[in-house]
Amino acid sequence: MIGSIGAESRYSTGYNNLKPNRNQNKWADTLAQTVDKEDISSRADINRAKKSTVMDSYLALSGKTINTLKQEYSEYESENYRIVPDNEAECFDIYNKDGERLGAFSYSDIKIRQDETTGKQFLISEHGTMSYDALVLDDELKDALQNVMDKDSLDVETLQGFTLNTHSDTGIQYLVKDGEEGRGGKVLLQNEADRKRYEELAEMYFDKYPNLIESREEGFIWADLEIRGMAKRTDQGIISIGADGMSYSDNENYKNNWSVRFSGSMYEKLYEWLQNNKDSMEEIHKFSTWQKVFDEIGGTYERVWSKEELDQGYLNN
Repeated sequence: MIGSIGAESRYSTGYNNLKPNRNQNKWADTLAQTVDKEDISSRADINRAKKSTVMDSYLALSGKTINTLKQEYSEYESENYRIVPDNEAECFDIYNKDGERLGAFSYSDIKIRQDETTGKQFLISEHGTMSYDALVLDDELKDALQNVMDKDSLDVETLQGFTLNTHSDTGIQYLVKDGEEGRGGKVLLQNEADRKRYEELAEMYFDKYPNLIESREEGFIWADLEIRGMAKRTDQGIISIGADGMSYSDNENYKNNWSVRFSGSMYEKLYEWLQNNKDSMEEIHKFSTWQKVFDEIGGTYERVWSKEELDQGYLNN
């Protein structure tokens, strides 16, 4: 698991479905007649001029533009990266030396986004996805992208709309889009030390919660969620937190499970509260502990009955 943790949409624009109306044909004829006959040597040239004018008229009326100069790139490989262009979708698939896909990055997003506070540089793209891909840009990857795009340097802009955070237990950083803290983010593994800590956290999940996690692959998923602030470990089980609610899964006794659904800005309020108080909470596996927090921050939530709670006839506290 190396790089950034966390679908592509393809489209093509064709000319065959564009049907100019009579007015457009009239404009084309008029304009074609004004062309100097010495510059057009045949009726075919006139027809081509008319077609071009009809297309221009259609595009002008519809407000559409067509990029006829599509960029064409070839695959490039450096010591630690392989960059595979998809010239139809206009994006690069970037792989590490182990063949792991690190993300898809639109040609238009190949630029340096620099964090003003830390000076760190990132490659970020929302190519065809509801989420986004992000990588820390090292010198080798920058050189590789410059080579594949035949550029002397990459454009640089200030990082905006994203925040760089750090997981307190491991020191691993993650990038999150502002306003979407409960919906995703990208874990940034920047060196071997990060990778080792990430693997150790995943292994800990697998070992500590055998009744909840069936494979080491699931352990990596939970490690990723914890680093991004979407999971919390307890001695008894795991709490998962998201934009729509939170739930608790007990490793020893599933009858202790509970769940809550959020409404409105409840998650944003909880997220802000946790940034300042997350280390002061005790018995976080109990719903009663979180209920006190909900009452303190205000907001709307709904206690959701689990099957086990319905069977036993009362809600767990």
